Amino acid sequence: MKGKWFAFGCLTSVVIIIVMIFSTINIIGSMSKSMGKKKQIKGVLADSYLHVKLTGEIVEYNEFSESFFGEDAVGTHSVIQKINKASYDKKIKGIILEPQWMSCGMANINEIMEAIEHFKSSGKKVYAYFDMCGNRDYILASVADSIYLNPSASGGLFLTGVGGNVLFYKDLLDKIGIEMKVIHAGKYKGAGENFSRSSFSKPVRENLDKLFTTIYDKMIIMIAENRNLSVEQIKNIYENRKEIFISGEKALEYKLVDKLCFRDDLFNELGINKDQLVSLKRYKLSIRDKEKEQIAVVYAQGGIAPSNSFYSAQNLSASKIDKVLDKLETDNSIKAVVLRVNSPGGSALESEIILNRIKQLRSVKPVIISMGNVAASGGYYISAESDYTYADPFTITGSIGVVAMIPNLCKLSKNIGLNSEQLKNSIHTKHRMKKNMKQ
Repeated sequence: MKGKWFAFGCLTSVVIIIVMIFSTINIIGSMSKSMGKKKQIKGVLADSYLHVKLTGEIVEYNEFSESFFGEDAVGTHSVIQKINKASYDKKIKGIILEPQWMSCGMANINEIMEAIEHFKSSGKKVYAYFDMCGNRDYILASVADSIYLNPSASGGLFLTGVGGNVLFYKDLLDKIGIEMKVIHAGKYKGAGENFSRSSFSKPVRENLDKLFTTIYDKMIIMIAENRNLSVEQIKNIYENRKEIFISGEKALEYKLVDKLCFRDDLFNELGINKDQLVSLKRYKLSIRDKEKEQIAVVYAQGGIAPSNSFYSAQNLSASKIDKVLDKLETDNSIKAVVLRVNSPGGSALESEIILNRIKQLRSVKPVIISMGNVAASGGYYISAESDYTYADPFTITGSIGVVAMIPNLCKLSKNIGLNSEQLKNSIHTKHRMKKNMKQ
């Protein structure tokens, strides 16, 4: 019996190995075909349209030009560069803009819009198209000359205001016996309040209300100007409309879109065939000859944390930025450095080390700070050592204190029956033990 099961196990292993070999061959073959197809892609034809299709997370800058599967990583920096190139590219007639459910900071959206405005100034047209869209998608699309929407009853606009939601954990932690000791320096420093309070403190609520109101007002004005509507009209749509999801007919009535049609009908109207629709991935940037004098742009993005911390690849650390600044400092062709900061802060110690390194660089050549979506707390602190500092109208910036959190687990330990004893060996500890014994 055992022999039969052994034979069956061996046969099964052989079958699995054969399947894996054929699967690997198939995958390699598919990749080869896809690579072959890439080589067959035609160049940009005359009267083509740049297809700016943006969905999902749009980061400030991607450190990797391609993913493992060969797809271009989408970064605001790359999108803007390609739009700028298209503005003077004689083969590009216009832009088809298709944002859908973007996850992107308002400062990045504003900068893409500025690039599109520059594109329009060259006399070329921009057409936006939606099947359906969210708030950020519509804000970006409002810069287009015309907006088209899918006529389906399932299509439409989901326009929301500006705000946020914070979960408070204090009551939950109290029930399980955990007390979070939150130490604040600065009354407007709200990080950690959701662990030590059941609601916002007055200063933090005041701060967030001011922030959201400012962003909302700017957003309303921007849409109104782009759509040639009054601020009151846009505010009324956002604040007083009865429906949550705006249908195509209502979008036309509100003058939020110009026409209802299917995507193919738009392409037929503009006389675009598939070969004339150039994706961002397919539209390559020109490789320029290295100039004798250059300005370097360094992207300082992510939470500030040591290089040995969790998710270090996504974080901003001193060791990461040192490698870049060391090269720029000794490169005589680099006459100045623009540090593009997009960081909510993090480690105070790591921020101090980064600031000191920027200070050293500044003693050799000029340093200009350009703030992205967020340059707050430690992100603002590392921006302090510069010759000039610039921020986008939508940049969230400021350094309003420091915070630390220490959990007290004594009550939880007692409730679940945990006991601890400490054994220490130091002069201070021995002295205390002798003193206690005498008493």
